[in-house]
Amino acid sequence: MDQEKRSARSPGNRRRKVHPFRLRVRIVAACHLREVTPREIAAQEDLEAATVQYHFGKLEKEGWIHVSKKKEVQGGVRQYYLADRLKLVTHREFEEMSKEEREATSEGVLLHYLEICRESLREKTLDARSDSHLSHTPMDLDQQGWEDLRDELDRLLERTLEINVEAMMRLRKSKAEGIPTVVHLAAFEVPPNVTAGIRARP
Repeated sequence: MDQEKRSARSPGNRRRKVHPFRLRVRIVAACHLREVTPREIAAQEDLEAATVQYHFGKLEKEGWIHVSKKKEVQGGVRQYYLADRLKLVTHREFEEMSKEEREATSEGVLLHYLEICRESLREKTLDARSDSHLSHTPMDLDQQGWEDLRDELDRLLERTLEINVEAMMRLRKSKAEGIPTVVHLAAFEVPPNVTAGIRARP
């Protein structure tokens, strides 16, 4: 019995220490992207399921997330959570669309982005901050490079959402005014002449 107790308390069996703010940010950011279960987050974060379930409950009570569906599993009920969806389409969702749906979605996103740029230029907010970022980088990629870039953009999207959630939580607590910001991430195939012109430069 004593041996079993010592084994249960050994460092190799310890769960990670819970950082409540960080955990809640991860939960809400994930719920912005897809339906999420506490069990999934517990496995990803190497935390006790009961601990993660507690934070899901607190976030639901505070209005950050909501139960999207319930599913009976092994005599119990598994709850799936979502946050109010932002206008996001991941590459996984994009791949499931028809060609016509993809074209319509991309056109809508680009037109909306151009409208934001137009309004920002008109109101002179585009260059109001000296540390703002605006860039585009045409390049030639092989298939591996394309997949690597796609995966990095997926990770950056997740981190962008985390930053947004972190800021939302701090703003709710401080009652301060937020900085209206847009982040536009894009990677798409372009006509060959776009990169050919770059390669031709001395």
